Amino acid sequence: MTQTHELHSMFFPKSVAIVGASPNPVGWGGTTFLMRLRNLGFPGKLYPINPKADEIQGLKAYPKVSAIPGSVDLVIVAISAPGVPQVLEDCIEAGVKNVHIFASGFSETGEEEGRVLERQIKEIINRGKLNVIGPNCMGLYVPASKLAAWGVKPAGSGSVAFLSQSGGHGEILTAYAQGLGVYFSKLISFGNAVGLQVADYLEYLAQDPETEIITMYLEGLKDGNKLTPMIKEINRHKPIIIYKGGLTETGSRAIVSHTGSMAGESRIWDAFFAQTGAVRANSLEEMIDVVLAFQHLKPLKGRNTLVLGGGGGNSVAFADACGRQGLEIPPISDSTRNELNKYIRLAGNSTRNPLDVWMVQWELELYKFVIEQAVADPAIDLAIVDRIVGDFDEFEEFDDDMQEERTKKYYEINNFLIEFARNNPHHKPLVVTTNMYGNNAGAAGTAERIRREFVSAGVPAYGSLEDAARALDRFIKYHEFQADDRD
Repeated sequence: MTQTHELHSMFFPKSVAIVGASPNPVGWGGTTFLMRLRNLGFPGKLYPINPKADEIQGLKAYPKVSAIPGSVDLVIVAISAPGVPQVLEDCIEAGVKNVHIFASGFSETGEEEGRVLERQIKEIINRGKLNVIGPNCMGLYVPASKLAAWGVKPAGSGSVAFLSQSGGHGEILTAYAQGLGVYFSKLISFGNAVGLQVADYLEYLAQDPETEIITMYLEGLKDGNKLTPMIKEINRHKPIIIYKGGLTETGSRAIVSHTGSMAGESRIWDAFFAQTGAVRANSLEEMIDVVLAFQHLKPLKGRNTLVLGGGGGNSVAFADACGRQGLEIPPISDSTRNELNKYIRLAGNSTRNPLDVWMVQWELELYKFVIEQAVADPAIDLAIVDRIVGDFDEFEEFDDDMQEERTKKYYEINNFLIEFARNNPHHKPLVVTTNMYGNNAGAAGTAERIRREFVSAGVPAYGSLEDAARALDRFIKYHEFQADDRD
């Protein structure tokens, strides 16, 4: 269990020292870390370290870590790079093992001075057997232990871990994912990775009972031969979703100045994904799209997809989107179509797959009938339902009473879809897309709110059908790989 793991006291520290905290209330770095930990209600002891201050934010300040009378579980180093070696030596003297180096100015600068400094701290880390995160990183974000001095304020603790060479990606992801109701067990921004390596974090997360899904943003790897079999093994039990940066020539150049890593060729990474079965994502948003599928869906029987929307052009676009992502849009049976045709007039509608059924969009009982009949068809493995979201106040023919009635019907259908997704007797997954009608702030806000409502109810919801199809394809491929690997 992780409670006995060497890194447990780093993720769940009882005391934290912040080197570089300042009496200046608008200071950055150590001052911000200290302020955020206090505001979040970190339950352990906090020790600001500053040789020129006696008190910071109402807490007694110490000149160095070794001057603290009690034990320290974690030291955050937020001073300029040249002062880092001395702090690490002081940590060794104080018997501290866990260190997060926020400071930058090492090999990522591309300058010899930075490379020399990085080699120097690496020697100290190895000699002192220190557990070091970084340098050049944001460090740890652990909602359960209130160790979250960066990113958005956690609204809860979840089952998703994120390993990232980029602190900025971690900042963005906390806001984006939490806005959809996706919560984290651990976020680790590790930057240049001079100390602890990706394998060290994965070893911890593999046995962490709070973590069920592992997501990663990688720029380069130092020990691919070790990581490849390790990721393949962990991936059998905990899905690993990886966003690999720097696969283009320009992206690769940017990586060198970001974390000093070597990105590697695309074909090498293609082989890596093929060997490990790890799920590939091409953006942070896509990574969370895939997470939603893993969190809320059971393994699918196949790729045969029912699409329900409205509009002839939309139906073509939906079918193309599914086809591009490897989903099949099979014809539904004649018997199913005959049942649908009893209630759906074919003028302006179509009961072929995709279902173009404008006339049911505001009629709950008819909508129920269409979904129940179509999903029951033996050719169908899963369903994607497109929910149009718009500001109907723009249409003059809709008076207040009409608008109120349409809104009521719209949400009645949404509630039905949530219940059907949870409990349909055919046990076929259903996901939702929010197709925004119009281009205004009101419609955009409504679309995001409705998407959040579906996700919060346990139904994966996406901003477009292309996003939904892509996430489902990744989800299906993961299970196909695991099934083939067992054979």
